[in-house]
Amino acid sequence: MLFENVQVHGPSGSTITDVRVADGRVVRAGSDGEVVDGTGLGMIAVVADPDRGHVVGRIEAGMPADLLLVPQRIMPRPGTPWWRVVIGRRDVRGLLTRGRFVVRDGDPVARPANPAGARTGTWIDRADWLHQELLAEGRYDETRGGRRHAYTGRYWLDGDRIDYLDDSGFYAFGSFIGDELYHAEFVMRHG
Repeated sequence: MLFENVQVHGPSGSTITDVRVADGRVVRAGSDGEVVDGTGLGMIAVVADPDRGHVVGRIEAGMPADLLLVPQRIMPRPGTPWWRVVIGRRDVRGLLTRGRFVVRDGDPVARPANPAGARTGTWIDRADWLHQELLAEGRYDETRGGRRHAYTGRYWLDGDRIDYLDDSGFYAFGSFIGDELYHAEFVMRHG
């Protein structure tokens, strides 16, 4: 797959370039398969960080093709914790996991939500203000400050990463670090 003319964060700032993906990785050469016009779009990598879960990273050859494609004007900065990224549904032009689209033009692509029912149940933040229930069928239901059903929607797990699509129309993301779930400004434990 070839993404043409996308803006990426490089070591010396932003640049417009082509990004190639093959066999689940970013590669230097080759462009077999689909060509995606990235004019006006920015691409960032979703990079595992041992202390912060996943963060926004720079794109480098050889890395796993866990990539987010959005309008340039809303590109998150490198180092931003992934769980702080919230983007309007139609602004997510593409989210790739290991080189395959899991969200395209704002719409999720069919994939299992919660393989083997991992991590289901209620997750509670340290202040007992947020209760996020992850249901086995791939839905979530949040109680915030005692207000039931404050946020509801669908979610998908990819390893230690969780992607949310809220019923009100935005994508949010999170990371599992050890036995804690990081999402927005919250750190939650399984209740």
